[in-house]
Amino acid sequence: MKKNIYLIILFTGLLMAGCDQPEASPTPTLEAVEPTATVEPIPEPTLGPMGVFEEGDCPFSVPGDQTVECGFVVVPEDHENPDGPTIKLAVAVFKDQSDAHLPDPVIILSGGPGEKTVHNAPAITQAFAPIRQDRDLIIFDQRGVGLSEPALECPEVVQVSFELLDEPDTGIAMQESFDAVMACRDRLLSEGHNLSAYNTVQNAADVEAIRVALGYEQLNLWGGSYGSQLAQATMRDYPDGIRSTVIESVYPLEVSFVVDTNSTVPDAIMRLLATCTADEACDSAYPNLQEVLFEIIDRLNAEPVLVKVTNPLDGQSYDVLLSGDAVLGNLRVVLYLTPALPSVPQAIYDVYNGDYELMTQLTGLRFLFVDAVSRGTQYSVLCADDLIGRTIDEVFEARDAFPSQLVGQTDPALITEYSTFALCKMWGVDEADPWVKEPLVSDIPTLVLSGEFDPVTPPKFGKLVAGYLDNSFFFEMPGGGHSGESTTECALSITAAFIDDPTTAPDASCIAEMPGLVFDVPREVGDVILVPYTNDEVGVSGVVPAGWNEVSPGIFTRGNSVLDATALQIAIEPSMGAKELLVLLAEGYGLAEIPESTSERQANGLTWSLYAFEVQGVPRDLALAESDGGTLIVILRSETDERALLYEVVFLPIVDGLIPLQ
Repeated sequence: MKKNIYLIILFTGLLMAGCDQPEASPTPTLEAVEPTATVEPIPEPTLGPMGVFEEGDCPFSVPGDQTVECGFVVVPEDHENPDGPTIKLAVAVFKDQSDAHLPDPVIILSGGPGEKTVHNAPAITQAFAPIRQDRDLIIFDQRGVGLSEPALECPEVVQVSFELLDEPDTGIAMQESFDAVMACRDRLLSEGHNLSAYNTVQNAADVEAIRVALGYEQLNLWGGSYGSQLAQATMRDYPDGIRSTVIESVYPLEVSFVVDTNSTVPDAIMRLLATCTADEACDSAYPNLQEVLFEIIDRLNAEPVLVKVTNPLDGQSYDVLLSGDAVLGNLRVVLYLTPALPSVPQAIYDVYNGDYELMTQLTGLRFLFVDAVSRGTQYSVLCADDLIGRTIDEVFEARDAFPSQLVGQTDPALITEYSTFALCKMWGVDEADPWVKEPLVSDIPTLVLSGEFDPVTPPKFGKLVAGYLDNSFFFEMPGGGHSGESTTECALSITAAFIDDPTTAPDASCIAEMPGLVFDVPREVGDVILVPYTNDEVGVSGVVPAGWNEVSPGIFTRGNSVLDATALQIAIEPSMGAKELLVLLAEGYGLAEIPESTSERQANGLTWSLYAFEVQGVPRDLALAESDGGTLIVILRSETDERALLYEVVFLPIVDGLIPLQ
């Protein structure tokens, strides 16, 4: 069975990735990490942050049922110099219109550092709808990021990332990447940007300035990854403006991303492999998984393979050299993306057996990260904050503790010459004061969430931070990676309960019901059983495949991971006829022409028009039928080699059984 890893467009404007999971894998027992550091007093900010809101047009299409205020919060470039130059922070406030409106909004602190957020605000708002609890939701781009002005972009780095995809010489690749960063630095400095003004202390002051400028008395912070570190800094510097905090994928103030990932990443890979070995079905399908992984890494480092990789963002294809270290890099990327974890054993074994398709798709996931952050800001923040008191020797000590297959085989001399330590010596920002690395001690109510397989902010980091917080609640999400677990139904319910009453432990009983990581194992495509389905929210009744995951009302995915992208949607559109809807769907899929009907089908007094077309080479089957309640819709996405069978055993039976609810 061939699979496609990329996101599925099932309906106009809807991006969907596969969710999980049938049976539980045990959550590993981790020792609680007790605070050991002596915490020094933290100097208080000398001035309250200043900011002014300037309303403007929203840089995205505002959903019809939303009221959104967009614009910029104008703040000093340096909050210690309020009369100096100013910068603009792009802000979007999704206003709550409920009768039970509450005055304290939720503000999203994004990761990176440097993650671009505002352009995707409607989707973020939809994902976090359950935690708003009758509150406004504030989404903003941090200073130097995305739509904020200025944005410290590094197109030089993005360009060279594509140019080096097939470069066989590691030294050349590292040198050219380093030179691209330096070219970006030179250009940003020539444009007059003060790179030393972009750090976590200034970011925390920006959060407070946004609160004041928008007129809120207190905020509920939600921060993930670097956003969790920013949340800690804001709690430290401006505690009076914070009602509660939720942090996930927790990045403690006192650790170093650059140094500590040299041990946390290989450790997460080892735990993932061990989980497969401990799972009877996975171990039976993919025995001796660690040995097989090490063998393919060694083999591909000796003889890399050139593969054709598609960028899931634009459909363009590139020649990419797949080495053993590239496979290792793919595993790190997958550990960032929870929905991709179940397919790791199959991807490893496929390469062992000479099939590179799945691993090629994993390689394509890297494109999602190439331009997701404003890299000039990322370098400025890391160079100011991350390396305080750390040395390159610690990097090598961490690497020496693991097999070479899990840390890469790059020459140590090249690592020294082109490492982040070397980059930061040249980037030219002021290193922050050492006190910014002190652990946060606070009594602000805080919810701490960690993913079981997080490669960069493992659960022990969440426990470390929670240990210093008097009013904290820590939960580990089974089967979770670095991102994705926070928007599961269970995590959202815990978060919503906490924000509703942050002084009381939230009901987390749903964690015990989570299946954990369920690996994809071989199965027969034709083993489909259809079961009755009725959904008042969708407005239809019929049948659906048993065991498929309903990830959203009327939307089903077959597999445990995004690598099995076979998916189904059933719906009814009450306000649009079939022809008009067909045009809208064609536009949403980016089709050059409106599809022609391949046939008609009579069922339940309805006349269905059937269509078949491809989107980026992947088959879609579509059925439309007008009824008194609106236009009924069935869409099936399948792989080319499975399409004929799924058409007969899934698509047509669902069409025959679907009726509108009266």
